[in-house]
Amino acid sequence: MKKMLCALIGTVLLFPALALAADPPSPQAPTAGAVVGAAQRKLDLNRATLTELVGVPGIGPSTAEAIVEMRTKRGAFSNLEELIDVKGIGPKKLATLSAYLTVTQPTPATTSSTGTTR
Repeated sequence: MKKMLCALIGTVLLFPALALAADPPSPQAPTAGAVVGAAQRKLDLNRATLTELVGVPGIGPSTAEAIVEMRTKRGAFSNLEELIDVKGIGPKKLATLSAYLTVTQPTPATTSSTGTTR
């Protein structure tokens, strides 16, 4: 018994990697902060590309094209509720999309005293 104990202690002292291998570290789950941070990032409807819009759950290629076309024709969106005017988006889908999209107002161009835009 004494020989076995000495052998075990010698193994642990001489080969610590073997002792650690017996109890490998468990993979860490994402922290709550990381999950919340990812969920809070929303796509700006006024800056989103066609590809980015297609990546939003509930928006397919044709809906994404309609959103970009509407933005091109009418200008920047003032609020998310304007998406109701896009074919295929009703109140229920708008409620779902609001978790993924946001609208920021474009900064107005600064006009100098000479009337030129900077």
